[in-house]
Amino acid sequence: AAVSFDTADLVGLPDLTAYGDVVVTGDGDPREVADADAAAAASGLDVPEVGTLPQGVSGEPTYQVGSQLSATFTFSADRAAQAAAEAGETLPPPPPGLDGSQVRLDAGPGVVAVWTQPETGIPALVVGRAVAPTAYSSGLPFETVRDYLLSLPGLPEDVAAQLRTFTADGSTLPLPVPADQVESSTADVDGVPATVLETRDRSLAAVVWVDDGVLTAVAGPLDTDEVLSIARDLD
Repeated sequence: AAVSFDTADLVGLPDLTAYGDVVVTGDGDPREVADADAAAAASGLDVPEVGTLPQGVSGEPTYQVGSQLSATFTFSADRAAQAAAEAGETLPPPPPGLDGSQVRLDAGPGVVAVWTQPETGIPALVVGRAVAPTAYSSGLPFETVRDYLLSLPGLPEDVAAQLRTFTADGSTLPLPVPADQVESSTADVDGVPATVLETRDRSLAAVVWVDDGVLTAVAGPLDTDEVLSIARDLD
């Protein structure tokens, strides 16, 4: 589901490093591989195959794969209290057991196929697939930690309410969308709920969905009907 926010909201978002330690592991840089078979072998995923390319897109894609990334956040009650005091805010009382508890977010591996425009090298179509983000917690249930972090000062309540839909198993994935730049709507891809995104100037469109813990996306300088048609025709 899309999470709408105003670009100005980003300025007020809390910095998690002020409330504890954040450690990121894994190689976030994608690497190019020879073909779809190599991409499947490297990622462990079924590489999506486009049935019919849209008008203006031709040739063979290049393939890139990325490994799993993990981010672990360890909450510190002392640092959180200090950060709130420095910002002139009142920190909500943390639930018992939160101090020192950890949340780990895992995402990937993933694979992306990119078709480019011959004259410019600009992507004309991008089709990606990845293991959807999942969350793990130690010390307290994930939902308890999630809801407390979303109550921290600086996060608009309407944005926080939407982010609370994120589930630990990755079945529900909020997509941050700048409402002043991108329009969102819902559709389905082979019976699976999907989120459709389109820039307000109609220059880019995308469709994203999660099925059985795997996220798939189709995007490019196309219209929404085109990306949906491609998505529904993937092999």
